[in-house]
Amino acid sequence: MKWILAPDSFKNCLRSPQVAAYLAEGIREISPGDTIIELPLADGGEGTVEAAARATGGRLEECRVSGPLGEPVMAHHALLSSGCALLELAEAAGLERIPESGRDPLRTTTFGVGEQLRNLLDAGIRNFVIGIGGSATVDGGIGLFQALGGLCRDAAGREIPAGAGGGVLERIAFLDVAGLHPGVAKSVIRIASDVTNPLTGPRGAARIFAPQKGASPAEVERLERGLIRWAELWNDPGDSPGDGAAGGVGFLLRKLGGRMESGAALLLDLAQFDRHLDGTDWVVTGEGRTDFQSLDGKLCAVVAARAAAKGVRTILCSGSIEPDFRAACFAGCFSVASGPGTLEQAFEQTPENLRRMGRSLAGILKGHL
Repeated sequence: MKWILAPDSFKNCLRSPQVAAYLAEGIREISPGDTIIELPLADGGEGTVEAAARATGGRLEECRVSGPLGEPVMAHHALLSSGCALLELAEAAGLERIPESGRDPLRTTTFGVGEQLRNLLDAGIRNFVIGIGGSATVDGGIGLFQALGGLCRDAAGREIPAGAGGGVLERIAFLDVAGLHPGVAKSVIRIASDVTNPLTGPRGAARIFAPQKGASPAEVERLERGLIRWAELWNDPGDSPGDGAAGGVGFLLRKLGGRMESGAALLLDLAQFDRHLDGTDWVVTGEGRTDFQSLDGKLCAVVAARAAAKGVRTILCSGSIEPDFRAACFAGCFSVASGPGTLEQAFEQTPENLRRMGRSLAGILKGHL
């Protein structure tokens, strides 16, 4: 029997390569002769670089850049055999890098993401995939813009300090793009994201995402005013789907020539998922928590749809599943949790629970075909 193990990360618990590895261990205990392809995936958020490098045979590299609060961090990127570089915004500006008590989208910046991109441009790379999930920022991408050589000035002509967060946006009076890295205009930039929110308004970056990143109601409105000003400076309403992704980074990357794509579909294509389906009996996917929103273009549902198109059935194995969740795209839906307990206990038990799930699936499905 041939399996493809194509999970997403279990958020705040395990990255997707670990999830696939534990499932594979369990299957091999019952069916050591089975063919198992571990194809860990991501959709543009945390773990995208690691998953892409693993799935495509790419090379992981790292560089020292500014973190979301300006502190030095080591951020990874992947160099793929095609010559494309894959970056993950969460590496330099991710919410995971900040303890809950320190989250402040008025201060957090995407400057380090721009530093990482500039380093790769300096190395001659002109083909990029940038995953923009999991950000700690609502800065409209101003930090990234500044790191690439763009200048912002206030009404008195004073330069806005590099690395300032979303709190400065409403003060900007002038943009200067003359100093932007010349490689930007010559690059292909694909933006991996499944967020379709606009930049501003009731569904925009500030009102929908800023509270999750530590903003108070008053700070949300300040960030909203700043993003409105940011859009005015670019003479663009910011209403394209995905402009609000990553606190407005989607908007900035679009203005720099980037093209928004489904993060899930893009990563599946990079991993050559469809090619691996030939001769496959079962696909297993999963995520930290599955609910009905997971069917709206999220990775697990996209995996199931692509497998179904080739006549291959998919089983969902997630950390937890919303009560009454049903989806025709999955042949079965299982929570790997072994019983009631605290979230901390669930995280601690997840590796063994995944092994147990692998053993159970192998035992049940071995004679099913």
